[in-house]
Amino acid sequence: MIRRNYKKTLIFSVILSLLFFAAPVMAQSLADISFGIRPTTAQEGQEETFSYFSYRVSPGSVFDDAALVLNDGDTPVTLKLYAADGITSQNGGTDFTEYGQPSEGMSSGSSSWITLSANEIFLNPGEEQVVPFQVNIPAGVNSGQYVAGLVVEAAPEMINIDSNSVDDASQLVVETIRRVGVAIVMDIPGEQFAGLEIKNISLYQQSEEGTTFAVEVQNTGNIFLQAKGFFIVTDRNAERVITTTPLEFDTVLPGDTVTFYVPRAARFADGKYLLSIVLEYEGQRATLEGIGMNIKNGQPQLEGQITENIFTPEEIEVFFEKAEKDSSFTWLIIAGISFFLALALGGFVYWAGGKKKETV
Repeated sequence: MIRRNYKKTLIFSVILSLLFFAAPVMAQSLADISFGIRPTTAQEGQEETFSYFSYRVSPGSVFDDAALVLNDGDTPVTLKLYAADGITSQNGGTDFTEYGQPSEGMSSGSSSWITLSANEIFLNPGEEQVVPFQVNIPAGVNSGQYVAGLVVEAAPEMINIDSNSVDDASQLVVETIRRVGVAIVMDIPGEQFAGLEIKNISLYQQSEEGTTFAVEVQNTGNIFLQAKGFFIVTDRNAERVITTTPLEFDTVLPGDTVTFYVPRAARFADGKYLLSIVLEYEGQRATLEGIGMNIKNGQPQLEGQITENIFTPEEIEVFFEKAEKDSSFTWLIIAGISFFLALALGGFVYWAGGKKKETV
């Protein structure tokens, strides 16, 4: 059963990627080029699948579907179409590899499961075209969740930018590549498990505005993961919590390793600290504790893991319980304010109506 559940030259790509459960995605450019790709229909009762393809299929399955490619710009456009492996984008979510490039996670090679009926199409302004494709799931594929993508890409655009440098009055020639994709999520039944490892905490940068840390995590399971938790700073003896920063990490695809950036609005004073991360995902928890940080003359240096098991399970539980209470209290305040605003507005409408009757 299938459920569609200059002169210097500077070259870079402008990539507009589809995140899970996002609206139908479009690519726009300075040349009035605007195009997009999406499923032709949504699954009944699942409006989010109007934005991405979703299938629950067994190994060895072969089936057909179709995508809708549209040009809602003012310029005719020729688009290249291709299948790409799904990857985790920076700071979580879903992106796709460039043409012909494999991914490194569990979805590596998933693009080869997809055969498109066309590799290039031409669209006039306002024109749409249905592009059939076939999905062929390998017979020996392991259970879990995989992501590939259907990508449409316009021809490169060359943009001239004048340099403002006094010493370098040359012209910059910028090549932009507009591409946009729609996700194909393939859920293979069988044993599915969640796993998350916090690989490392490193210092990304420190400035007058504050400090930013980089947290590297890996999805070691075979299903999509999101995580939330805390970045915790203590003194070197782990006797005093100096600060806690709530964390909420977006989707990490199975097998992928991704870096999330954790900003702190204030600089640390000179001294020795311990950094720890506690994350909760799918009813489980992952921790990395006791990363040493030494700040001298305002310059921080990380020293690797110095100690382990700083917090007991009971202490970790307190962090999450406190966060849940704070969140509930915040929503209670918002609800209360909304109620009184509605009450005040109703009173004003009633008063204004009475004044109008008196005037009449």
